[in-house]
Amino acid sequence: MKTDKKYLIVLALALTVFLIAPAAVRADWGFSMGDDGWNPERTQHYDNITKIEFFIPSVAQNAGITWSGEGVTNLSSSSWSATLVNSTYVLATGTGVGSLFWNLVFSGTAPSEFRLDYLVYASDLSNPVYTISMYITNGVANFTQGTGWVALNPGEVPSYDRNPVPLPPSAWLLAVGLVGTFALKRRMAR
Repeated sequence: MKTDKKYLIVLALALTVFLIAPAAVRADWGFSMGDDGWNPERTQHYDNITKIEFFIPSVAQNAGITWSGEGVTNLSSSSWSATLVNSTYVLATGTGVGSLFWNLVFSGTAPSEFRLDYLVYASDLSNPVYTISMYITNGVANFTQGTGWVALNPGEVPSYDRNPVPLPPSAWLLAVGLVGTFALKRRMAR
């Protein structure tokens, strides 16, 4: 019986070292920003923002960059929430507001150059009222129009990956194995 306890202790230590320790030393980076509902191309203010999509576009400078945790945190309106849809896409939704502020969090260390796109929606949830492409240098956002960010015309908006991350086959295999183990244990108990 003492041998079994030793194996359990060794297993627990191994799990701690290989699963928990790497997560504890992971460095994340990010910054705070917001949107005031002003569309510079149409010179129009929107006071009913109801959805914002955040994307890490597939461009060379973004190689290896992914969201950390939920990606978008500390939304300034309590009626808003953010959902990590996949490693390059976060969806934030809520009741209509005229401005919103948030924190963005990314995995790893800040690259020397990075691009972030976000699409702002008002009452029509199928068409964004404007799309902003931001350029971040050494983890610091430049909020100057023209050099730090630009509004993309509808024809310039790239095709983004909005597909959710599928459940990996290994998770399905684990579930089937667990169900089989419990069924076998129950059958043997009879």
